Amino acid sequence: MPSLTVSGSSRPASSWFCPAFRGSGSRLHCSLEATLRVRNGYAAPTIGRRLNVKTRPRFRIFTFFTLAIFFLLTCASCSDSEPSIAKVEHNVIFDYQDDSSAPYVRFSVFVQPRSSALRAGEIRTVHAETGMEWHCPSPLVFHGGDGKDYVGCTSFVPAYKSAIPQGIYYVYYKDLSDRECEGEFSLNFNPDFETKAYVDLPYYIANPNNERIALYNTDGILIYCNKRRDEWKDNAAILAEYGTADRMRVCYESGTLFFMLPFESLQKQ
Repeated sequence: MPSLTVSGSSRPASSWFCPAFRGSGSRLHCSLEATLRVRNGYAAPTIGRRLNVKTRPRFRIFTFFTLAIFFLLTCASCSDSEPSIAKVEHNVIFDYQDDSSAPYVRFSVFVQPRSSALRAGEIRTVHAETGMEWHCPSPLVFHGGDGKDYVGCTSFVPAYKSAIPQGIYYVYYKDLSDRECEGEFSLNFNPDFETKAYVDLPYYIANPNNERIALYNTDGILIYCNKRRDEWKDNAAILAEYGTADRMRVCYESGTLFFMLPFESLQKQ
């Protein structure tokens, strides 16, 4: 993840389609909020004030340090857990720009860390057989449709004028303390898909059961990504629900493979 290093770009969510991660891309928050005001050697509000009795100085000092130690230990256990990977999700994306050209091909890799996603540092993946490596120093964080948090990259591209190697990959996830853990996945697909136009895709891929619709606004931001609704018989019906939609892509999902057809303009009628 001979050793050739390829930089993986972290494109915004609008540049890809992956139903496995439907949800909000976000910076997640895991914080313990505690307010402890210290004035003139005592903690406020003091126990003495609350109970209307005098509190000895030694007891006040003991209370302060006890609370301080408790908060430090709690925060440390929340944010500094040893990193490990619960699950690895991957997809190969075939991106078609027109009707007759071969697609741009890339792959995405996301890990579900058992520790806080706030501590994500970087992610890299290595092809076991060739040693080719892809590195993403600023991974994306997604809150997935399954309620779990994922960290990874949506756009690992092959080396110039080469194909994505198939087979076993190792993925390495590193947290902000430079502690690393390892996972594994495999890329397997028909190599003909990299050279065929989308009109030549096999029938078992381009069928209504596999179809997904991706809608984008004028800024290129993805605003809908799911199956076509029954009432969407034409563009007018789509715009009736998503008035800010400007362009659409029809996509086909086949296992871990995604085929993104060219953009279509949604003309207001």
